Amino acid sequence: MMRIAAWPAWLQWAVLAPGGLAAGQGLQALGLPAGLMVGPLILGAVFGLRGARVRMPRPAYQAAQGIAGCLIALHIDPGILARAVELGPVLGIFVVLTFLAACATGLIAAAWTGIDREVAIWGFLPGMAGTVIAISHERGLDSRMVAFIQILRLMMVISSMVGVAMLLAGTGAHPLSGTAAPGLLSTLRAAGITALGVAAARWLPALPAGASLVPLTFAAGLSVAGVNIAMPGWLVAAAFLGLGLQIGLRFTPDLMRTGLRALPALAAASLLLILFCAGSGLLLSWIADVDPLSALLATVPGSIDSIAIIAIGAEADVAFVMTLQTIRLFAVALLGPMAAMLFLRLLRPRPPAD
Repeated sequence: MMRIAAWPAWLQWAVLAPGGLAAGQGLQALGLPAGLMVGPLILGAVFGLRGARVRMPRPAYQAAQGIAGCLIALHIDPGILARAVELGPVLGIFVVLTFLAACATGLIAAAWTGIDREVAIWGFLPGMAGTVIAISHERGLDSRMVAFIQILRLMMVISSMVGVAMLLAGTGAHPLSGTAAPGLLSTLRAAGITALGVAAARWLPALPAGASLVPLTFAAGLSVAGVNIAMPGWLVAAAFLGLGLQIGLRFTPDLMRTGLRALPALAAASLLLILFCAGSGLLLSWIADVDPLSALLATVPGSIDSIAIIAIGAEADVAFVMTLQTIRLFAVALLGPMAAMLFLRLLRPRPPAD
């Protein structure tokens, strides 16, 4: 049988697209939270490790992020959102705790594996994985190792949070398109808002996660005003397909070879970071008086899209989760690199005095 790496691009997509949709629908039918995204992620990872050469086109991935942003907006309640904003100072403290936990995990991973400490810290830095990888490359670091750690951490966070959601929330198919019925006009509104997100990602590159947050902001405003932006299930499934394949296809043989020797220790360090965040999540649950699952999803360092999708599928407090995740996204994007370098400078031994 011809190896996947030798398949023409059209054939790879001809298997990935329907196969990912079928895998997602199958996991969704089993009641797996975020099953529509996890199915394509698993299939994409299998194809990526078998040498698949195709990658999600950037505009298609950004459109998927925009659709996810519109979907998230449908599950944000104005009253709960106002309460989350009131807790802003408390949430800011937990953003700092997550950042410190990520830096500490990087140092522990460096000690376990012998990887350069700065590379390890950048690998565990929460936020936008693509931006972190690009900045690490510009700094002359081993960006392939940073990418390996980032993707490994992201996949472990998603898998563990899906498992926790099943334990705490139980299984069962939850509606993903909001309470209003989707129609042609509402779908066109969502498509237009998604286009704004794609344009923001193209023309406002300094805006963190513009493809997600711009549609989320516009859609939330319309939804609160009573405007229907519900989308049909096939469009939501297509977006989840794009989000899952974007993550899975990046797990390539070259990337695996880069970190294969350190894989067990890095996986253990990722699990340690998740446990750190679980502890802070339980503390946040007690302080903010929210359910443990919502607090855990708010503190865990995963991608903002995937965590929101898990929160929706598990019927967690989406507004609370998104408030803290968004604060951390902006904090890491704006201050993360500077804070990481300062953290390393403080740990660097000082030269002996003359």
